[in-house]
Amino acid sequence: MKNERVKKLQSITLTSGQIKELAKDCERLNIRGSVTLHQEIHLKEISTHGFSTFQSHVAADLLKSSGSCVIKGNCEVKEIINAGNLKMKNLRTAKFYSSGRLTIEQTLHSEQFESIGIIAAKEINTKHFQLKLSGKSRINRLIAEEAHIEKDRKSIALKKKLICHLIKGKQLHLASTDAKFVEGDVVVVGSQCNIETLTYTESCTISPDATVQQIIRSKNL
Repeated sequence: MKNERVKKLQSITLTSGQIKELAKDCERLNIRGSVTLHQEIHLKEISTHGFSTFQSHVAADLLKSSGSCVIKGNCEVKEIINAGNLKMKNLRTAKFYSSGRLTIEQTLHSEQFESIGIIAAKEINTKHFQLKLSGKSRINRLIAEEAHIEKDRKSIALKKKLICHLIKGKQLHLASTDAKFVEGDVVVVGSQCNIETLTYTESCTISPDATVQQIIRSKNL
């Protein structure tokens, strides 16, 4: 078997400052302090641990954030791993993993979304959505083919709740969720849910520990 040599990415590490232009051959950016970047960013990898602000568009294959990170422009990243406090405007990604706090000011589009933590978002649109609540989260519109929402059993916070205006999808499994509208093909409403209007096409199951004010059977959503 031939040994394949793995190309080492050209990297730069920043610890402070207002950065207006990165080196053109930079492929991997490491932030280890307090840094603000003003230019559009097109890299393979970004790793930020500290306080980072991106003022413009960000594109990358991988973003790892374990500090406080703000992206003010649009963001297109194939995979994101968040273990800190991440605030974004618009995001397109394939895979998103979060174990911290996430804020989406407008819309997040993804293939796969998994989170253990707290979310504040205007809209999340994804194929596979999984959230383990460690506190109070708010999502105005959640649209997913499959959605699983439950409490995180390891955290000690008392108020573990998701509050939504609309949840819409094909397979919905909800717990500890307050929503005005829930629309799905197969809907399971678990414990400590409060739903104003539930619309389903195939089946619905409601826990004795949940409240649903109105149930509608529909042929099409």
